[in-house]
Amino acid sequence: MKHLINIYFNDNLKSIETFLKTKKLLEQKGFEVCTDFNKKAELNICIGGDGSFIRGVHGSDFSSIPFVGVNTGTLGFFQEINFEHIEKFIDDYINKKYFVEKMRLLECEMRTKDIVFSDKCLNEFVIKSNNSEIIHLEIYIDGNLLETFAGDGLIISTPSGSTAYNMSAGGSIMYPTLKGYQLTPLAPIFSKVYRSISNSIVIPNTSVLKIVPIEDSHKKISFIKDGIENEYKDISYFEFKKSKTMLYKLIFNENWYWINMRDKFL
Repeated sequence: MKHLINIYFNDNLKSIETFLKTKKLLEQKGFEVCTDFNKKAELNICIGGDGSFIRGVHGSDFSSIPFVGVNTGTLGFFQEINFEHIEKFIDDYINKKYFVEKMRLLECEMRTKDIVFSDKCLNEFVIKSNNSEIIHLEIYIDGNLLETFAGDGLIISTPSGSTAYNMSAGGSIMYPTLKGYQLTPLAPIFSKVYRSISNSIVIPNTSVLKIVPIEDSHKKISFIKDGIENEYKDISYFEFKKSKTMLYKLIFNENWYWINMRDKFL
């Protein structure tokens, strides 16, 4: 029986070329390639940039099948493999020359007047006003009121997502395996009227973060999950905590994170 591998790719010409090359090489080695998620596969390959990687993760419903990224985009922070190294990557995979990194996910429970639902993210959740007005939010950690925030919004990011929107907003960089998550303010207001913490806060993954909007109940709030935006009103609260679900990523160079940090950002 052939070993199955899922491959996700975008419609960029370089990504299509990379997919065709990868598919051909894998089939020569006896693998069978699926372009739709197959739960019997042993590996998920995401070709493109970070967006393709995130779409592959969400498209597989945060599968426990390991992921690896092949970079054909511009930044590609999740993407370790380059086009010219695909043959070596396949040989290293067959010979098990890799280790598995556990990526921590965040979970959010949101309650409105009508619904309660929960969702997960790989990079971040974002709460902000759906217009140019200031948003006011009460922030609780483990039931303790930390502050009443006033500003553009809040980012709640995973360690692996700390180098995405979080970093652009002035948040700290967290190594992907660190046990915690981060709360980062977007344009916080600090004046005689409002007192908002202006720095990011690293929260242990044993703690629960609760955010309660104190706006007019009919005002809509934008809630963004890994770049996917929805608007809600009549929100009672958002509650964030470490997800029980883990994502698994293959790493072929133990120094890849620091090399990637230098090459992508410096």
